[in-house]
Amino acid sequence: MMRPLTALAALPFLAAIASDAQAQEFLTRAEVIAHMDASVFCYHPDERLACGWAEIYTEQNEDHAVLVTASATWDFPMEIAQYRIDWRGDALCIPFEDQGLQAMWEAEGYRFPFSLEGFTALPDDGLPVRQAELRETAPREFCFQYTTDPDAPGQLLQHVFRDGVWDEEFDPIALIPRFASGVSIRPN
Repeated sequence: MMRPLTALAALPFLAAIASDAQAQEFLTRAEVIAHMDASVFCYHPDERLACGWAEIYTEQNEDHAVLVTASATWDFPMEIAQYRIDWRGDALCIPFEDQGLQAMWEAEGYRFPFSLEGFTALPDDGLPVRQAELRETAPREFCFQYTTDPDAPGQLLQHVFRDGVWDEEFDPIALIPRFASGVSIRPN
């Protein structure tokens, strides 16, 4: 149950989500969870379905979801991180204080397997430093919702909400079946 001040603070955000949701026809939480259960989200896929970054959702609960994401930068190991993000209605939101970051791994190469077997987690004492780095450029309110992509059947678009404003740009997502067992990550 929300505390009264938390509920009051969420009202403007939820009203903005509700009014935009009608115009955007955002997917419901149940629809998003069905995609999370069946697929890995490949963001900004190229023609060969190599991903700018990829997310696999490992847990969906009434109040939060847990995801493992992989991204890469040239000349550095691929970064894999686990995040806990909160549900607010049909939107997912990143908690500001800890940025939702729970664990991190590094991997050689740029293939993200849908299993973390064989990876060694980085020490937990490095998490507060990374959380602080993420917080430096993060908005206080950072949430997102999904729509189907009208130009690409079977794909989604992620819409991002930062501090009261919807981004004009959205992130295209190819849905990769979990049985594919992995995707290529394009270093940026």
